[in-house]
Amino acid sequence: MDVILLGKPEFAGKIAENLSSSTYIGIEERIFPDGEVCPRLLLSEENQIKGNHIVIAMQLESNQPKNQYLISLLWTIYNVKRHNPARISCVMPYHLYSRQDRESRKGEPISSRHLARAIESAGANDFITINSHTYGKVDIAQFFSNSQACDLSAIPILGSTLKSRLSPSQESICLSPDEGALFLAKEIARSMKTPYFAAIQKTRNLDTGEITQKLEGLSFEIENQSVVIIDDLVSSGRTMIGAANIAKEKGAKEVIFVYVHAVHSPTSFTTMQEVNPTLTITTDTIKTNISGLTTVSVVPLISSWIEENS
Repeated sequence: MDVILLGKPEFAGKIAENLSSSTYIGIEERIFPDGEVCPRLLLSEENQIKGNHIVIAMQLESNQPKNQYLISLLWTIYNVKRHNPARISCVMPYHLYSRQDRESRKGEPISSRHLARAIESAGANDFITINSHTYGKVDIAQFFSNSQACDLSAIPILGSTLKSRLSPSQESICLSPDEGALFLAKEIARSMKTPYFAAIQKTRNLDTGEITQKLEGLSFEIENQSVVIIDDLVSSGRTMIGAANIAKEKGAKEVIFVYVHAVHSPTSFTTMQEVNPTLTITTDTIKTNISGLTTVSVVPLISSWIEENS
């Protein structure tokens, strides 16, 4: 049974190149004027998929409508399934709908569960993602009944990358912008070999979206220190900006933004830069091209999972 990577060359193709033995098949995605999508498998022969382990690795693009991406992914899984593979592994680097893992307000759907069932129904045997919004809080495996689910963490590679950019003598303090992400601050602090981490207290009005933040009860000083603000994803950037302002009010020498998923628009990124972070670093779970944003690849992380599970 051969391993075949399926997707775009800039992501799935790179994963294939990173493996000791694999084949790459491209996807030609046609979008009709009415918005319907037609993802075509660029097969070199009729039975290329039959009996093989197919890894579908489709990277969301920053300007791509998320539901268009999702439909394209589902149609691709269904299409691969009808070619009789031995196994289908679905790699969704940025876990769509992972923030809708519970009923926050009466009557809302628990969309994470619905998405899992749709992926299973399409024919996936494995689901692999990077730092789902539920990471560290809810095991995504509970959303899947008939397939294996794996939530990989990019925090160690972000931490090691950041550590290599800082002075060896430079001590850092890792802050999460809310208490729910404290485990991320702890994880990146561990990878950077610093004992200092904490969470900013945040409350959000579910109806208006208004956010309030405060930082109290620290057992260490922030004044004249480098502060790393870590989160799983950034959308509007308001939470990161609020955290940066609090750190600076406490006397931080500099702030550094670190997050796994760049969900934000270029405009939101520009707004975030108004608080003058020394560095803003993310991963390529979402394809983006924003000047001033440092990107670390998760390709080695996904490649390792494939090597260990094929």
